[in-house]
Amino acid sequence: MDTYVLAVDIGTSNVKAGVFSAGGDLASLVRIEIPIYYPEPGAGVQRLSEIYDSTLRACELALKQAGKDVDALSFSAQMHGLAIVGENGEEITPLITYLDTRPASVLRSIELKTDPYRLYVETGCPPRFIYPLTKLVWLSQLSPDKFRNARWFLSAKDYVMLKILGEPYIDKSVVSGSQLLDIGRLKWSSLALEIAGISESKLPVLCDGERVLCSIPEHISSRLGLKSKTQIVLGASDGALHSVGVGAIRRGTLALNIGTSGAVRSVSDYPLVDRDRAMRFFCYYIGYGLRLPGGAVNNAGIGLRWFRDEFGHVETSVAKLTGKDPYNILTEEAEQVNPASDNLIILPFLSGERFPMNNPYAKGVVFGLTLRHGKAHFIRALMEGCLYTLKWIYDSMAENGLEGLSIRTGGGGSRSPLWRQIQADIFNLPVEMLAVEEASLLGAAAMGFVALGVYRDIGEAVDKMVKIVDVKYPNPKNHSKYVKTYSFYKKLYYTLEKLYLEHSQID
Repeated sequence: MDTYVLAVDIGTSNVKAGVFSAGGDLASLVRIEIPIYYPEPGAGVQRLSEIYDSTLRACELALKQAGKDVDALSFSAQMHGLAIVGENGEEITPLITYLDTRPASVLRSIELKTDPYRLYVETGCPPRFIYPLTKLVWLSQLSPDKFRNARWFLSAKDYVMLKILGEPYIDKSVVSGSQLLDIGRLKWSSLALEIAGISESKLPVLCDGERVLCSIPEHISSRLGLKSKTQIVLGASDGALHSVGVGAIRRGTLALNIGTSGAVRSVSDYPLVDRDRAMRFFCYYIGYGLRLPGGAVNNAGIGLRWFRDEFGHVETSVAKLTGKDPYNILTEEAEQVNPASDNLIILPFLSGERFPMNNPYAKGVVFGLTLRHGKAHFIRALMEGCLYTLKWIYDSMAENGLEGLSIRTGGGGSRSPLWRQIQADIFNLPVEMLAVEEASLLGAAAMGFVALGVYRDIGEAVDKMVKIVDVKYPNPKNHSKYVKTYSFYKKLYYTLEKLYLEHSQID
């Protein structure tokens, strides 16, 4: 009898669920968008109940669409979110996502409590506003009563586990993106917990995500129509599983993701951090003893999503009439524009930025605008802007011995041939596209099959399940143009760096 795994990705923009065969074939795929709320300047939050409901709904629809009996549910999940949850599982605060820049106000107080570089070396996470450690300190000052009376401090996936199993469980991969994990020992960091002012009892149960956790409870299996012996595999973070899903688990192959956020990552058999005290990249955890050095940006596909919502009404209407994806229509328009967008440059920092700089006050900037520029130029400049930032991160990784020979790309941005060609031209590396676009889902499925014993290790699973279907090679002429524009992009940011802070202080 064939073995199938239902992979579930609890992302920031949406929940995705898909049923996979052991050969990596996708039998069904469902996406359910999750609202992100911006109740005040700097905020970016989500409702825990909407995340949970969307997760179960996506599972139901994916199973119905596939018509297969599955042997395991394996999870991928967003990182960096934090919510206060009460004794009975009630939401005391919404989930504060990585898009929320308000916690940046306490970064200075954290840096005064310890040497920031020491904290970075221990946790793999430099002081940044995105991390739950910063959110904990911020909440303790903003809402001391809620903080003091909290039963749990949870991220999105552990809340879902709480609702399913009655107790929150979290894998070491997601925790590695919280600044609360000792990245060497893979245990809660005593230094971080001391800074946060909490004990382990307030946190979810820490587990190895690559193993079977337990069987699905009857009330969930009956709702989803599953057999009672179906297993739960906690899995890993969406970032880690993106690397697994594109097969970038060996040194020299970079994983590049363009989703709501974006990231470029390598892999290491040991904790590896930036030798420069600027701390320009992180070191997270995948599982199986593998570390995940790399860097992520707040502003990738979310910039194009903002543009679609605010200025893409025509494209959205056409998409509804034709059944096309509105993003495909937008990027097809951008194909008509020359590389480097005829010298139109967009600093795409619509929600601050976390790497390689640490600037929650950064804002979007359009530079070089003339009468010859149109909507298509804006679209292409947004696509190029996030890749300039990712190239900036990669340069810092290369300085630390993490050079890449090729790029494996995934996420929504991998759908666009133009976006893949821009990646190749800016990085000057071949960019390989995979048969399954949803790399984090495929990575979760691979981890599930290893946990079930279908494959002996994650390397075998990747070799069997990951298939390359397209390669974009760098165009030397385009690369030469991008080298100059990329250099100017960084110069433009540094020129504005102090002004960002000054601007944030204007009443």
